[in-house]
Amino acid sequence: MEFTLWTLLAIQIVIVFMWGWGLGWVRRLRDDSEMTLAPQPGETDEAGPRLTVVIAAHNEQERIEPCLRRLLAQNYGNLRVTVVNDRSDDRTRERVLGVMAQDPRVSLVDVSDLPAGWTGKTHALARGVQETDGEYLLFTDCDCRFVPGALAAVMQKVTRERLEFVSLWPRLDLVSPWEQSVSPAASWLLGLWGLWLSARGSSNSQVELGNGQFMLFSRAAYVRVGGHAGVRAELAEDIILAKKIAALGIRRWAGLGKGLYVTSRDNSFGAMCNSLTRVLVGSLVQPWRLAVSTQLLMGGICSPLLFIPLGVYLGVAQELTVGWLHAAVCTVQLMAMQQVTGRLFAITLEQPPSFWSFLRGAVVCMGIVFWALVVTCGLGHVRWGKTSYRVRGSRIVDVVPAAN
Repeated sequence: MEFTLWTLLAIQIVIVFMWGWGLGWVRRLRDDSEMTLAPQPGETDEAGPRLTVVIAAHNEQERIEPCLRRLLAQNYGNLRVTVVNDRSDDRTRERVLGVMAQDPRVSLVDVSDLPAGWTGKTHALARGVQETDGEYLLFTDCDCRFVPGALAAVMQKVTRERLEFVSLWPRLDLVSPWEQSVSPAASWLLGLWGLWLSARGSSNSQVELGNGQFMLFSRAAYVRVGGHAGVRAELAEDIILAKKIAALGIRRWAGLGKGLYVTSRDNSFGAMCNSLTRVLVGSLVQPWRLAVSTQLLMGGICSPLLFIPLGVYLGVAQELTVGWLHAAVCTVQLMAMQQVTGRLFAITLEQPPSFWSFLRGAVVCMGIVFWALVVTCGLGHVRWGKTSYRVRGSRIVDVVPAAN
């Protein structure tokens, strides 16, 4: 009994040191000017290379028009926007046509079917590119809100540094209570894996980051990596494309979207679980990584909830020194966690959650990770749009129409 407790204590001490390292990393991230850009509002610049924004829209009648208005208000003059209406059965198409009647920079592509072997969004984006002639392609979503001067700042950096790929991590506006509770824990988990899996060099340019809400390619780079056709069956096409970019040594930059754009999330509990399952399956791919992730959440976040009261009980009732040590170490872990998450979420979230909400969300997140493990093993399915997918690893192996 005592040997087990001492072993667990040693593990907790290692976890505390990891949180301490995380605090240092967050401080460096916050102070790293190479990770951020300031918007460049002002007079419209007509001289830059042509930039085409491609948006896949499925049943986005409420969000597509405000999204287009914000894009068209950007001060980057050589801008075009292509909307792909992907099998929508609401008024998405009519909303886009209304904007097109007022601004010729907007074009519409209609998609009525999904070919076998493709995910819906990936197919829609591939179709959109076929109808564009931009020198640069920016893939983004309807729920992204760009501040004035955001695209001008990005394109200024692209042309100055001759970049061919840029991806920006969004600043999140979590609207629904479930998103506010669970998404921070999921972001922490995926960020932890990202740090470990990314091939990081001595400079930011070596970071492998692909975020489908903001992925900008030169057309030449997009063709070199095979475009979306090369990742047609992937649930995390953005991550795979970024890895291909890195493997080819294409000049790239990854940074934080803070100050440039905000993405809203306002999902119900079911929609949030399904969306997060899709992201986890596509991002982590291997069942063992998802299995390890449940332990990372348990040991890295949730363990103090168990070991502090247990340690106090063992110290008082059993008079075991190791019990008091457990309680003390876990208290230090909680303090370190609060510092790390508070600083990190101040960078990435519009409204950072309370620390206790983060802990509760981690418990729910463990359940979603376990379901993602089941899906990855081919024993479940995940829905995207109106289609349900059965997957093996991160790739779809079967497509089943979702129930109405």
